[in-house]
Amino acid sequence: MKYLVFFFMASLILLGACRSVSGNATEFETDFRTYAREKTIFLFLDRAENSPSMKISLNLLEIAENDGLRECMYRVLYEDSGPSTYSDNLIVSREQFYAAVADTWEESYSASFNWEYIETIEATDLERVVQIKRTRYEFSGGAHGNQTEAFYLFDKTGKDGVMPNQVLLSDIIAQDAQAALVQLIESRLRTDAGLSAEAPLSENGFFDDAVAMPSEFFITREGAASGVGFHWNPYEIAPYAHGSVETIVPYEAIQDILTDYGKELLRY
Repeated sequence: MKYLVFFFMASLILLGACRSVSGNATEFETDFRTYAREKTIFLFLDRAENSPSMKISLNLLEIAENDGLRECMYRVLYEDSGPSTYSDNLIVSREQFYAAVADTWEESYSASFNWEYIETIEATDLERVVQIKRTRYEFSGGAHGNQTEAFYLFDKTGKDGVMPNQVLLSDIIAQDAQAALVQLIESRLRTDAGLSAEAPLSENGFFDDAVAMPSEFFITREGAASGVGFHWNPYEIAPYAHGSVETIVPYEAIQDILTDYGKELLRY
């Protein structure tokens, strides 16, 4: 009988442990929902049928739960408001700017006043980490529009284990390792371009042979491609014709200059 009771209790403990482990798989799940807005602003309200116009398209995100994460992300992405208020403010600012252009219309027949603004925010859920990619495209006349991409990383549990926080590059790269990081990035850019280790980057269309510290970074978890990615928008380190530039430094190459916190996030 004693052995039967022991077996029964052991089974309950094991079952509880399994539930705890399976619970961890959903511990960091976050419900993101699309928040979309569109509006067309006419340059001349009194003759909308043949007036130049600006079309605004917004595809943003709402967070349905996790109050701490929502507060942190809304503060960073929506200027401490929410997608609705952010959209309202953006549309009003575009209306005011576009209206100010109306005075120059008669003298600027050669310029295009059919403008466009598109903003999209996408989330990639990486368990403990949520990664945001924000794409902005704006055409305001000229030969072409301009598109920029920005990346944001958020730790759902927080560095302190209490409150979610935005993760900055300085959080994951050791303070005295910036020069080493730039060398790793330049090496990867040469590899991507098929250049030799000694070849100047300017031979592949970059402005300079030395690359400035990137302002945009992201993480990848795709087998051999796992590591830290770096992104530059057009004109930052290369001409517009070169497009945006991205490279990924594999985890094996960058791990020695990561902080303990960086290693924790990347290997989670």
